[in-house]
Amino acid sequence: MSSIGGLSDRVRGLDLARLDQLTAVVVWVEIELQVWLGHSIPDRLFVTLVAAVLAWGVTVRRRWPLSAVSVVLVFMTVKMLFGVGGNVSNAAGVVVGVILLFYGLGAFAPGRRSVWMLAAAVVITSLNALTKAGGGVGALFPMEAFAVLLPYALGRATRARAARELSSRDAAERLDAALLTSARTAAYDERSRIARELHDVIAHSVSVMVIQAGGARLVMGEEPDRAEQSLQSVERAGRDALAELRRLLGILGDGDPYALAPQPGLRDISPLLAHAQESGISVHLRVDGTAVPVPPALDLCAYRIVQEALTNAIKHAAPAHASVNVRWRESILELEISDDGRRRRALKRTSGGHGIAGMRERVALHSGSVEAGARPNGGFTVRARLPLAQEGLT
Repeated sequence: MSSIGGLSDRVRGLDLARLDQLTAVVVWVEIELQVWLGHSIPDRLFVTLVAAVLAWGVTVRRRWPLSAVSVVLVFMTVKMLFGVGGNVSNAAGVVVGVILLFYGLGAFAPGRRSVWMLAAAVVITSLNALTKAGGGVGALFPMEAFAVLLPYALGRATRARAARELSSRDAAERLDAALLTSARTAAYDERSRIARELHDVIAHSVSVMVIQAGGARLVMGEEPDRAEQSLQSVERAGRDALAELRRLLGILGDGDPYALAPQPGLRDISPLLAHAQESGISVHLRVDGTAVPVPPALDLCAYRIVQEALTNAIKHAAPAHASVNVRWRESILELEISDDGRRRRALKRTSGGHGIAGMRERVALHSGSVEAGARPNGGFTVRARLPLAQEGLT
């Protein structure tokens, strides 16, 4: 099978125009040899000219199929009217050349014009078969069927198949372009949403800095220790804001300058679990390890992953049981959200909708990783790993 495939690849890689030129030379040489070395063909000069014209037609049959057939039909008409050339079809090269020309007429000429040319060819070749010496009705069918109609039909079939393949390829390319555009649109929408949320995080941090700095100024003279604590809070909030600004610069989106409320985090998972319970999902939360302070954007990212995973479970798996595992490691925060919904519904989510794409965008922002897919025994699992060592915390 591999040898057949390799041969097919080599055939498709041939220069077809160069192959036509080589075939034309072979046709011309065969006719010339039969004319000048044999004694079955009279009027050698006329047949020599026919050989040259036929070879030219084979050479240009892809570019000018109508012209190639027209010239050959002109010579056939001259032969019929003036009785020159004898039985030219005795030359095997003539038969091969005519077959190639009518195949080219079917494969490379426009449909309506090729049909008119075929009709003219049928008339002329029929008259030649009926009027030549030793011809008649018995010689008509082989000539028309095997040298004219059958090659033309094969050529039309090849042209139709090529048109179908081209149409299928164009449709596939348009579908790929539409899918790519949809994916890019989803990514841009998600980045815009993330940018707005990061704006809220930064605005909240700046608000904290302003409040703490104002408090430190008020108590600086009377309670220097308290003022120092406030200034330390300002420092931490400033570092958090700088870290989130670095991320915000890489995302397109416009923020709401008036949104100063803090964004949710892992501490706010309880409402998500309650909503899932109300929607028909029995949820179990498990937390391993000791929680550590994380930047607000990372906390928000973790919250959104849990939120999106539970939302998908509600949409595609309810009623079902789900588990949310939060594992605090030394330098990694691991999240695993699983449900045991029916396998048929779970498999539909393996295509990676916009929710999964949004998770990837969020996790990539924090140099983490996310995996999402169907479970072997049914259901769906989302696993995310978020590094805890973030810039701006030291």
